[in-house]
Amino acid sequence: MSGIPILITGATGYIGARLLVDMIARYGDSVRCRVTVREGSDASFLRNLPVEIAQADMHDPIAVNEAVKGAEVVFHCAGLIAYTRNFRNRLYDTNVLGTRHIVDACLEAGVKRLVATSSIAAVGSSDAKSGIRESNEQTPFTEWQRHNVYMESKYLAELECRRGVAEGLDVVMVNPGVVIGKNSEPGMSGSSSNEVLRMIYEGRLPLCPDGATGFVDVRDVADAHIAAWQKGKAGERYIIVGENLSFRELFERIAALPGSRSGKVFRVNRVARMLAGVGGELFSLLTKRPSFISIESLRQAAHLSRYSNQRSVRELGMSYRPFEETLRSAIMQ
Repeated sequence: MSGIPILITGATGYIGARLLVDMIARYGDSVRCRVTVREGSDASFLRNLPVEIAQADMHDPIAVNEAVKGAEVVFHCAGLIAYTRNFRNRLYDTNVLGTRHIVDACLEAGVKRLVATSSIAAVGSSDAKSGIRESNEQTPFTEWQRHNVYMESKYLAELECRRGVAEGLDVVMVNPGVVIGKNSEPGMSGSSSNEVLRMIYEGRLPLCPDGATGFVDVRDVADAHIAAWQKGKAGERYIIVGENLSFRELFERIAALPGSRSGKVFRVNRVARMLAGVGGELFSLLTKRPSFISIESLRQAAHLSRYSNQRSVRELGMSYRPFEETLRSAIMQ
């Protein structure tokens, strides 16, 4: 069979699904896509796509090895997003050990390039006290970030990638900001970040943190993965952020959209942050479900974190969609 054999992990997730659909649309028969699917995952949207499905859980190194065999390029998009402390072990098992299994399998199979989905969570945070106003790919991971269970797991996952590089594997890491925007294909996975934006738009979430962060369109993230495969430098990471915004600016832009019911916004002070964080931790503990509200996620949201995308523009040839276009696609579906 002709076509470059490609494996995508996490293809039923938000980023992986977008990458898969865009890869097929762009390259057609010149690629042969295999995807990993966990038992119990909703893979219904894959039925009409020209893909091979491999049953594999990232926790199972034997299944991962079988899935990777024969692939020239691997996109490792599988991962877990959670911020509450009761998910610490699951985050480590999925994000860190799962990446370890992928790296080991790629080394064993002689994969030509691994493109790993990381996050700005693994990048050192800008900090006014230290004089770092905008993070780049070299900004060191900070001590406060180590106490954030999700940030720590993504940082440690990158160390697994770098260990693979030291052992001779060609790895490129992609570090998206907060990924938003609509996945247009029926059955494709949604995003909790989009849900939060809609809550603000509908006036159901009037609490605004003091900090700032970087945002990016899911379509740009898929483009960045493909560009990293074709143009990225081995062993390097690329920050993928379309625009940096304070949360106050985000609320204002959402309020300006037609039909927005966003009203008065209340600042999240330290007391409110602690109360809401404890509530999120209890919710997650009782329901055994991830919560985007936790003590550490709200502490993270209080930081004025901004990220430079210049390396991705310069080396990957990235250009980013206007934020308003992305915001409308995320909210007004």
